[in-house]
Amino acid sequence: MQKRYRLTNSRSFDYLYRKGTCVREGLVVLYYAPSNRGMRVGFSVSKKVGKSVVRNKTKRRLKEAFRKHIPEIKHGFNYLVVARPQLADCDFCQIEEFLLKVLAKAGMTEAK
Repeated sequence: MQKRYRLTNSRSFDYLYRKGTCVREGLVVLYYAPSNRGMRVGFSVSKKVGKSVVRNKTKRRLKEAFRKHIPEIKHGFNYLVVARPQLADCDFCQIEEFLLKVLAKAGMTEAK
């Protein structure tokens, strides 16, 4: 994930949790809100998912799945992708499928 797409400060995360629109699909939760700074995305994987190795692996997979589909995702929004605990047991294809479903449900994918 390129640096320009990253949400870094905790205030942005807090804002998305409080004011963002929430969409749930499968094992992925998506919060999004309009942004005037282009598209930025953050990922949240809680300790309920597992120990640090499992959490980091899950986060890397989510980041890669999101990165692959950046051209298809609407810009002008901040996104926060939250993993549910059972996501750690899924393989990459399933994670990518859950992510695409939640983005489609939110109406955040652009038609090709």
